[in-house]
Amino acid sequence: MISNQSPQALNDTVVANGYCVGCGACAVPEQSPFKIVMDDYGQYQSTLKDPSVFATTQNDYEKLCPFGSGAPNEDEIANQHFSESCEHNNQVGYYNGVFAGHVTEGKFREQGSSGGMGTWVLNELLEKRLVDYVVHVKSEKADQDLSNIPFKYQVSETLEETQQGGKSRYYPIELSEVLKIIRSQPGRYAIVGLPCFIKSVRLLQAQDPILAERIQYCVGLVCGHLKSAHYAQSLAWQMGIAPQEFESIDFRVKDPAQPANRYSTYAKGSYGEKVVPTNQLIGTDWGAGAFKYKACDFCDDVFAETADVVLGDAWLPEYVQDSHGTNVVVTRNQHIRQLIVNARTEGRLEMDDLGVEKAVQSQDAGLRHRKVAIGYRLYCEKISGTWVPTKRADPANKLKPRYEMKRQRLRTELRSLSHKSFLSAKRNGDITSYLDALKPVYSRYSSQGRSFFRRVLSFGKRKIKGCFQF
Repeated sequence: MISNQSPQALNDTVVANGYCVGCGACAVPEQSPFKIVMDDYGQYQSTLKDPSVFATTQNDYEKLCPFGSGAPNEDEIANQHFSESCEHNNQVGYYNGVFAGHVTEGKFREQGSSGGMGTWVLNELLEKRLVDYVVHVKSEKADQDLSNIPFKYQVSETLEETQQGGKSRYYPIELSEVLKIIRSQPGRYAIVGLPCFIKSVRLLQAQDPILAERIQYCVGLVCGHLKSAHYAQSLAWQMGIAPQEFESIDFRVKDPAQPANRYSTYAKGSYGEKVVPTNQLIGTDWGAGAFKYKACDFCDDVFAETADVVLGDAWLPEYVQDSHGTNVVVTRNQHIRQLIVNARTEGRLEMDDLGVEKAVQSQDAGLRHRKVAIGYRLYCEKISGTWVPTKRADPANKLKPRYEMKRQRLRTELRSLSHKSFLSAKRNGDITSYLDALKPVYSRYSSQGRSFFRRVLSFGKRKIKGCFQF
């Protein structure tokens, strides 16, 4: 029997120290002592509900959590699934195909945030009868207004249903409810998720034979980090829609006159709706990390390395000028790779063979933050005397260039300050206090970035390469 202390151990390490990402994996087992709640900062978090359950539990909860002690890391999980049929890259993980492109058939691209490949893959799995259901994030109301909130995982089985999940949702979600549906409803499923969520699914499959049998495909999303619910509210409030009036949001409205990375934000309130270029709103600089979960700063997986296929934006010079959006796609499952190759031959997809180094380049900033700078963040946590999760990177007390360490500290400050100052602003009914708190720290962070590029330019071509490989 597995030690009945594991729920308390998980609570005292991951949850108590702020590393819970709210995925919900620990709440899935029958008689689980955990439940998922949304905290005051708009983040889903795990909490113990009934210590008396401990005596009967058979699950090792520390090995269900993506940040838990003793859980296998992404390399170990991926090796079990993909090592025999794929090559490996230390930034991307395993791969048997790397593509960039978009969907040319139907309205997949038009209705998606990027090239339409996310919804297309799910629909293709349904059309080819490789799965019976897909599990993805949609509006809870599940109607034709794709921007209604809150968002949650739901089960779809038709093209019409899957297309309701075809937009980016920078909003907290959790898996426990929908995974319980999978366990109770026989069938073959494909599930979509962020890297840590897909890792959670793999960890659950290792302990739950029913989920292992029924979840046939894991579709991953390239990830920068997960936002709290207050991120959406902060954007709408800056647009004149207060939290109590806030009804819906679309985080990425394409603008045909702008490059793909110059999108707008749409928000709807009780008394009207607004569309504003996203870069005009405070807190939308993804690198700064406002409203980020703390756990995301201690995740080193960008390309959802345990998923059968992963999709993201092709942030590359040759694609970014196309306002309609272009996906980068990394396949690890041969069935999915063949679906893409066949559809390209049939003219239903426009897909280039990208190459793994180009895929790395497409997510350069995120990989440097998550794969390299994580060592410094681990070091900073460790010297504070708190528990830290075991990651593939070791704690490191230095970064190159040296001023990157200050940028990392400012990002941590912005993350924490955004949560606290916005909660205070909501309670006081005045967004000005949030903006006034964030602006000076963000200004210092931005000036570090400008200083960085000035230094790069002054070093000349010979030194530029080294500066970017810190």
